[in-house]
Amino acid sequence: MRSQLTALVCLSIIVGLLLSGLTWQPLGVLAGVSIFILSIGLTAIAVIFLPKFWRRGPTRSQWLGLGLIVLLASGYGAWRFPSPSANDISHLLDVSDSESQTIVAIGTLTDGGRFNAGGNQQFWLSVEQVQRPPEHHFRSTQGKVYLTLAPSKIPWRRCQKIRVTGQLYRPMVAKNPGSFNFADYLTKQGIFAGISGKKGVLLEEKFCGLTPIRDRIVQAQIAWLPRDGKGQWPGLLLSSIVLGQKAVNLPVELRNLFNQVGLSHFLAASGYQVSLLVGTVLAFGQRFSKPVAIALGAGTLLFYLGLTGLEPSVIRASLMWGAVMLAIINDRKINTVGALLLVATVMLLVKPVWIWSLGFQLSFLATFGIVVMAKPLQEGLDFLPPKLAEMIAVPVAASVWTTPILLLQLGYLIPAALPLNILITPLLEILSFGGMVSAGLSLIVPTLGSAVAWGLAFPAQWLITIAQQFQGIPNIAVGQVGVWQVGVMYGAFGLIGWVPLGRKRAIWIVLFLIGLLSFPLLFAWQTRVQATVFDSRDGPVIVTQRPGHTTAIAATTVERTDRLLKPFFAKQGINQLDCQVFVEIGRTQAEKIKNCPELTWYSHSPPILAMEFAGQRWWIFWLIPERQQPPPRLNLDQRPDVVIWPGSFFPYAWLEQLRPLQAIAIAPHGNAKLRQKIERYQGQLWVTGEAGAVQWTPRWGLSPALESLDPDLR
Repeated sequence: MRSQLTALVCLSIIVGLLLSGLTWQPLGVLAGVSIFILSIGLTAIAVIFLPKFWRRGPTRSQWLGLGLIVLLASGYGAWRFPSPSANDISHLLDVSDSESQTIVAIGTLTDGGRFNAGGNQQFWLSVEQVQRPPEHHFRSTQGKVYLTLAPSKIPWRRCQKIRVTGQLYRPMVAKNPGSFNFADYLTKQGIFAGISGKKGVLLEEKFCGLTPIRDRIVQAQIAWLPRDGKGQWPGLLLSSIVLGQKAVNLPVELRNLFNQVGLSHFLAASGYQVSLLVGTVLAFGQRFSKPVAIALGAGTLLFYLGLTGLEPSVIRASLMWGAVMLAIINDRKINTVGALLLVATVMLLVKPVWIWSLGFQLSFLATFGIVVMAKPLQEGLDFLPPKLAEMIAVPVAASVWTTPILLLQLGYLIPAALPLNILITPLLEILSFGGMVSAGLSLIVPTLGSAVAWGLAFPAQWLITIAQQFQGIPNIAVGQVGVWQVGVMYGAFGLIGWVPLGRKRAIWIVLFLIGLLSFPLLFAWQTRVQATVFDSRDGPVIVTQRPGHTTAIAATTVERTDRLLKPFFAKQGINQLDCQVFVEIGRTQAEKIKNCPELTWYSHSPPILAMEFAGQRWWIFWLIPERQQPPPRLNLDQRPDVVIWPGSFFPYAWLEQLRPLQAIAIAPHGNAKLRQKIERYQGQLWVTGEAGAVQWTPRWGLSPALESLDPDLR
């Protein structure tokens, strides 16, 4: 009963922390009030009904106490959510009308070092002093900023104190549906501003813990590999498997490859590496006394934790192994599920914001799945050799328990992930064990570490090649998965795993879950009618959806459009396009729209694409007409309902002639005089840089695609 109550206390804390992020505001009620009402409601249900059905469970007074814990945990989570201090550097942007300003900042590089797609290095900079030209003195300040710096002769790395000149800016919120909200991500890291560095000057090299040792290992593992092209990829991959991606500057292409095929967890040090290392040390320590063996294991654990840069997955595994070693000392067995739940709770009490980290969620869910599901699966595969059965059971168990949260976050399935994880399990074991040996030798005799790493470059390259072969398998978009659907899926897993009747009806439960995901998607396919106009730096990007037909129109490259549209397609459940048009100004366009009956070229000078959609006439300008160019003479029934153009300005003469009821400018900012002109004839101007992407539906007309944007910007 005591262990049961402890588990429920841990779950209550986790539920409370999850509720702290609730932004739901029904009928205009504040989120905090919603959390309070929801907590009271859940507690009342538990107090009244659960004791009748769970007679061996907690009493009514205990359920009441658990409800109070949920409420307190939600308040604690809200209190600990990062917010800028009174002297935070981000406040400099509050007193300025511009979105950015030139500053000189002095601070220390605390984290990061990876290269982004633009070739710049990314860091967290802990700012100590700041100067705003034309000021000549520095003032004291606080806070962290997201810093990008171009590579220089001086290699930038953590723990350097630098003076950087650049543009201070406020990170942009997500303005397109499905896109990554970088501003929200930085906020959860306690960062509320960024600096685009133009020039950096090294002031001081500070003590940086185990970073020099980590760098020595990485350099040794790539020393014997070619320095041209992708020659060092196998060595960097080996270092990432051993030390984690926070410790290694992986190329963007390699990271993207592993993300696309569902192998991103291979790039992060995890419980497997911790178990391999500590388990080996403890096995070696059996020749000594128990206290000596435990001391060796604990020392190895702390050393490895410092090398990996305190990744949540490594912290979780380290705490679990700490519990194992305590159990060994006291000659007791450990309840793995209980220990995992307790470790999760302790970590979240120390850093509540981790509960929103996808890496944290996947680490615990994968481990939980392996603990509760791998053994039954392996027993069900007893007709296979034991090692092969284990190679299949472990990835399957981890995949089952992580799929719901991945669907919630990403909106798509990666079909290649499970077979690929099973296929490359032997390579992971070889690279993990061999990489540990190489790392250990690199600390003693770097040449020996390089020799071992050179030999491991071959299986590492095989792993990369296999991943590239699976890269061509397309993902399956499943649409927007709700929190309630995720809750039902995990509830169904619990029924199958712990309720005998649920185990007997497992096939029917699985079919029910397939229907749970499929029916909302099928209903949306058959009923959704909407047009989405995206905020894009490259001109108009538009997607129209109607039953059985999806059209994408863009004035940019396929690669840039993919980065913009793929997240949207995933959340909308779009797996194929019926019509796709990439407009190239100056070339013949007729053949590009022959499969799109709703599209016609109204004019080629200026290029105007006309679209008939759901009874609305849209005109899409790919270039703004010249001021002296006369507009066409149109009757009232020939005028477009919606006009879209790139840029903040549009000729007044054309507006007077067209008089669209809805005008959409693909631009960062609007033009006040233009807005007045449009409002004068009862029209409405939308600026995507201010309102974000806009969507049209027959019922609501045009509205912001992202309701989370500041209403003042709409």
